[in-house]
Amino acid sequence: MVEGGVAIVKYILFLSNLVLWVAGLGLIITGTVMQLKFQYIFDLLGDDRLATPHVLIALGFMCTLLGFLGCCGAIRENYCLTVSFAVLLALVMMVETAAIIAGYALIDPLEKSFGKELTDGLKRYGKSEGVTWAWDEMQQKFQCCGVHNSTDFLGNLPESCCVQQVSNCIKSKAPIHTSGCMIKAQNFFSQHTLIVGILSTVVVTLQVLGVCFACCLSKSILKDFHDFYY
Repeated sequence: MVEGGVAIVKYILFLSNLVLWVAGLGLIITGTVMQLKFQYIFDLLGDDRLATPHVLIALGFMCTLLGFLGCCGAIRENYCLTVSFAVLLALVMMVETAAIIAGYALIDPLEKSFGKELTDGLKRYGKSEGVTWAWDEMQQKFQCCGVHNSTDFLGNLPESCCVQQVSNCIKSKAPIHTSGCMIKAQNFFSQHTLIVGILSTVVVTLQVLGVCFACCLSKSILKDFHDFYY
């Protein structure tokens, strides 16, 4: 049905949606890894605004669904499917843009609250099983001890502060991690904020291209339909 330049638009639309579908899978994987491997950090900070893994997974599912819908619309040259894809993609893109702006606006206050949240959590170490587990996980994975340094434990150092995880390492005066966890947690969030920012930029760019090419293709399909029947 489509020829010449319109055929190029069709294939570009298909490829851009294929990349969008792959990017959606990347977001799902990134969110899942953050949820499974770094859940202890989110538990310690205890802030509902830190629902980054869930947001990434939801966004990834939307991208994979829209990418599949766009590919189908391009291949089948279906007017209704292509228009529906363009409208849905535009709506999702507006929601994503608002979420990205809101997310970046929260970065600074969240980083400033790290110290307070970690200090409050440290006070419950040994009293709450969940908090104790989260602190031990963070100290082992980040190779740190306490909020600012090992003195935050007031002499009652846990074994998770030891450089080598062996039983009775504190009693045997084995080497311990001296750096605090707050700086390392902030570095972790800074690094992953950059990754999320890059992925979000790629996804939004692909969505803008998808809307533009979908509009061009749907207009061509409608024109060919009128030319054929009228």
